[in-house]
Amino acid sequence: MKNIRHVLLLLCAIGLSQGALAKGLKIEPNAAPLGKMATELGQSSTQEVSTIDAIAAVVNDDLITTSELNRKVALIERQMMATGAQMPDRHTLQMQILNRMIMDRAQLQMAKQEGIQVEDSQVEAAMEQVANRNNKSLDEFLDALKRQGLSADGFRDEVRNELIIGRLKEKEVDSKIKVSDAEVDAYLSNASGKGGSNPPEVNWIQILVKVPANADKKIDEADKAKAEAIEKALQGGQSAADIFQANPNVKIDGTGNMGWQTFDNIPTLFSAFLSDKPIDSTTIIRSPNGYHVLKVVGRRQGGVNLDSTPITQTHVRHILIRVGPDVSDAEAKRRLNFVLEQLKSGAADFQTMAKRYSQDGSAANGGDLGWLYPGDTVPEFEREMDKLKPGEISPVFQSRFGYHILQVVERRQQAASEERQRQAAKAAIRAGKSTEAYQDWLQQLRDQTFIDIRLK
Repeated sequence: MKNIRHVLLLLCAIGLSQGALAKGLKIEPNAAPLGKMATELGQSSTQEVSTIDAIAAVVNDDLITTSELNRKVALIERQMMATGAQMPDRHTLQMQILNRMIMDRAQLQMAKQEGIQVEDSQVEAAMEQVANRNNKSLDEFLDALKRQGLSADGFRDEVRNELIIGRLKEKEVDSKIKVSDAEVDAYLSNASGKGGSNPPEVNWIQILVKVPANADKKIDEADKAKAEAIEKALQGGQSAADIFQANPNVKIDGTGNMGWQTFDNIPTLFSAFLSDKPIDSTTIIRSPNGYHVLKVVGRRQGGVNLDSTPITQTHVRHILIRVGPDVSDAEAKRRLNFVLEQLKSGAADFQTMAKRYSQDGSAANGGDLGWLYPGDTVPEFEREMDKLKPGEISPVFQSRFGYHILQVVERRQQAASEERQRQAAKAAIRAGKSTEAYQDWLQQLRDQTFIDIRLK
């Protein structure tokens, strides 16, 4: 299931977990038994649906049709092929995706009972974030999804459901997890004996030169030569965008600047090269899909080192304008562009403008966020921050919170403080407990949910 979920996140990744801790599905005293209600619904609906579509599964009082399932399977297959992921046989893939759809449907039903909703503006911000992570504008990303068979409305629904399930998990799982000081002490002691570092991450580029499955030797050799030319271009310092512009026929969704990833999110076909080779190394790897040209862009330890190893810390100020009923996207960008002009002309300083315009809690301190560690902020904020030298100010950019400009005040290489190490350890322990608690809850929810799988 892990590989399937990873591919779904490549498509709709919002940095969100999913889940909830078991509360059980309550039935009113005078109501019909849940299983009976669902069975009757399934039987009556079969007559209506059979001429149009078949039923893949019944989940309480809801249906999953085979057309829904087949659309999802086709989408995942295309994503797996584009990334070179190993694909199971079709029936296994169908059952894995169907089971995921069943549990999503059950969680959404519970979220509805709990009154959990998300605002349209939050959905739009999350969609922008997904597009940014794929190095595309939202319009470009929606066009790419359309070519793969997912409409803008379908993508919006996927994102909304992910956000709702994430909120359900926060309410039912994360809010109930406790971490003691003794657990933190034990974690730090164990980490110290292992070198004290969190899982490593790699920033990398992948460009795929596709080779038809039935290609003859001449075509294969031509595609290999094209891959070798692309590798030379990467070695010469050209970016993925430059290469795509010069070779539009190799621009394939799921390739390009892959960003920072841990190795459990990288196909095993690539992980040996990406984990061992120095920065700026390149290679060509053959898969059934064609020739993958890879480049190592950067390497770092994830999060905070739990020892005395120096890590990069960045002192940052920012100004945030939130989008809402009274402030449109266009108005938020207009205000920040005005602020940016004032800063660049020297007519005002950053702290004064932050106090006047920022809608963040840091406004009273001139937008000062203090010293930030890798992973402290959302990816789109960290990406803009990492581009800047001390003293520089970013252009206007968007995150899930609204529109920002930021200023890097200074940087330093310094070991994390003891307090910071304890915070990082506590977060790691909480994340581990959350994963385990979520899986336990999913099993309980499944046991309490009427499920009738009809896919053969």
